[in-house]
Amino acid sequence: MEPIPFQPTLLGKSQHFQTISAHLLARVPGYLPHKVGLLNESAVLPTQEDSGDRLLVHIHRFVEERYHPKPVVVLVHGLEGSASSNYIVHTAEKLLRAGFHVVRMNLRTCGSSLPLARRAYHAGLTIDLETVLDYVRSQISPHVALVGFSLGANLTLKLMGEDQEERNRQRAVLGGRNRKRRRKQSPADTFVAVSPPLELLRSCEQLDSPNCVLYRRMFLKEIKSRAMAGKFGNIPDLERELSHIKNFFDFDHHYVAPNGGFRGAVEYYLHCASRHYVSNIEVPGLVLHARDDPLINPVGWDETDWSALPHIKAEITEHGGHMGWIARRHPLFADRRWMDYRILHFLSDWRDSLR
Repeated sequence: MEPIPFQPTLLGKSQHFQTISAHLLARVPGYLPHKVGLLNESAVLPTQEDSGDRLLVHIHRFVEERYHPKPVVVLVHGLEGSASSNYIVHTAEKLLRAGFHVVRMNLRTCGSSLPLARRAYHAGLTIDLETVLDYVRSQISPHVALVGFSLGANLTLKLMGEDQEERNRQRAVLGGRNRKRRRKQSPADTFVAVSPPLELLRSCEQLDSPNCVLYRRMFLKEIKSRAMAGKFGNIPDLERELSHIKNFFDFDHHYVAPNGGFRGAVEYYLHCASRHYVSNIEVPGLVLHARDDPLINPVGWDETDWSALPHIKAEITEHGGHMGWIARRHPLFADRRWMDYRILHFLSDWRDSLR
């Protein structure tokens, strides 16, 4: 069955309405279902370098058998989010009700992972996703899907399209060892990337524009608190330095880029932008974006020849904002959250193809 197309509410076509109302509607959190045979647990996983850093993931699995062929979906949040972000919890809830195992991942230093790692995540640090995906494939199910949102969507596309050399570069920056053996299979069997910043440089320019003052202030406050917690190194007189940072470019240039092994923000953006990796993806996936997204510049979308990428189903809607897509009410998404419906529809079709 073809998916139901997105139709915004009659009074809700504004990009800011879609973005903000999706956040406000999610203020009442989803509730993960209590079902017979559903086990909720957490796991702490070591990162790939010998630093002692760790990742915290929340696992929701059906325990008819310890290793069950039911597919597992790994959810990856966006900038300054966590495994407890409302859009993650709502999506997890619907996937669980549909019978998928679900793993909610905290990126390094996010959410409950904050005290477990010394160095912060960034838009190109994919080896942590690889760690989680390898764990769930060996411990939960051989059928693995990856769903990333916003920055997590950039990580998703980059991971699915990058090579071993790029992951070895990340390990070297963090003090880890190279892996000489090539992977026998893709980190995930399928994926969904929601609102990905395909061109990081242009999207940073958009975030630093007057149109995004509200969003920029909110995100920078959270990111600066991570710096104050020492996740970008021990920097003398850090509080005074941070007081002069007023935009994303400056923060990325002085803190994020050096922390990731880059000479500056421009090199970081160009190297980690997922648009440069999508042509190498060899598994089926869905990329979902709204043209009026106030945070993501559409240039990356327009400059990508999606028709030349047979594995990827690329869908762009005229309206929807950033991870918004608040739709006219429909029996299949009575809560109006079309984004959740579209993810579930795609992954259900993938699950059906496994039978």
